[in-house]
Amino acid sequence: MISLQEVTTENFQRFRDDILAVERVSFPSPWSLKAFEEEAKRSISNLWVLLEDGELGGYICLWIFGGEVHLMNIAVHPDKRRRGFGGCLLNKMIEVGLSQGITRAWLEVRPSNVIARAFYKKVGFSEIGRRPHYYKETNEDAIIMTLSLMPEDVGSWEADDDIRVRQVA
Repeated sequence: MISLQEVTTENFQRFRDDILAVERVSFPSPWSLKAFEEEAKRSISNLWVLLEDGELGGYICLWIFGGEVHLMNIAVHPDKRRRGFGGCLLNKMIEVGLSQGITRAWLEVRPSNVIARAFYKKVGFSEIGRRPHYYKETNEDAIIMTLSLMPEDVGSWEADDDIRVRQVA
């Protein structure tokens, strides 16, 4: 069974090693343990994990501020990709945004991350600009992408039908 669970300061220790493991195999410049600890504490941050039969398959970190939702980080373990888990995590971002009356989501992505860019475009994100030299360690620009969360637009895509998501309190 697939479930989504919010990560808080109270349960962070339970998930931290698995979150870091997924982060490290997913990115050339992974976030540190301290970065994830800060996200679990930050009032504008929402950190969620996707569990498959209790095993961590991925996570999403988003910020809610200024009437917008900003996708900060998302990763699915390489062994669990192409099974709809990324779509489930983005569905959670949309659900959180809509529950707070938010109508737009934003993200930054590396131009070299062709797979992520294609995924974001598939689910409706549009490229709207660049942030020069955004990624300090590589001096790479960031592509800015946006997604409408207006009710008439959100219904245009869903995670794969064979994925059943149950939110855990």
